[in-house]
Amino acid sequence: MKTANNWLTTVIVFVVGVLLIVWHARIDVLEWIVMAVGLMLVIPGAYSFISAIARRSKPDDGRYSAATSTIVASVGALALGIWMLVTPTFFVGLLAYIFGAILVLYGIFHIVVIRFWSAPYVLPWWFYIIPVLMIAAGVVILCSSVRTMNAVVVLVTGISLVASAVNSVLETVSTHPARTRQAGL
Repeated sequence: MKTANNWLTTVIVFVVGVLLIVWHARIDVLEWIVMAVGLMLVIPGAYSFISAIARRSKPDDGRYSAATSTIVASVGALALGIWMLVTPTFFVGLLAYIFGAILVLYGIFHIVVIRFWSAPYVLPWWFYIIPVLMIAAGVVILCSSVRTMNAVVVLVTGISLVASAVNSVLETVSTHPARTRQAGL
């Protein structure tokens, strides 16, 4: 199951990277992503709100019930989601910085995977190139004015994700024969 999850993650990262590369030239691509995230907040928020209202019970001893906290959380999700749907431009700069942070964190995660989780297998130094470049790209995005370069942010993020997915496949393929021999298969 762990291997299936790793492959699924790699495929999803690859597909998202390819989509970002293909759509990078669209001026409003980040606005569409913000609206998709907003919709992903509105739908579960509405569902939680409706189900909490339907099963709401009276609070015991003046304390708040679980339904009350669910209502508050779902109203917050609904409000944020609707705000993202109505004014996505407000969130575009924030999303670009989130992309930069994701690249930095995913690059660090990849280095940890290569260095520690692949143990006792030592992978060659060139497996570290892509994660280091991802961290560098993320730092550049975080340190720049992203309002003027949305297409570049999306393109760099897409290329980094595709390169990371390819690197993950190479890591798995490189350690697979040794893992198979170790398992005695």
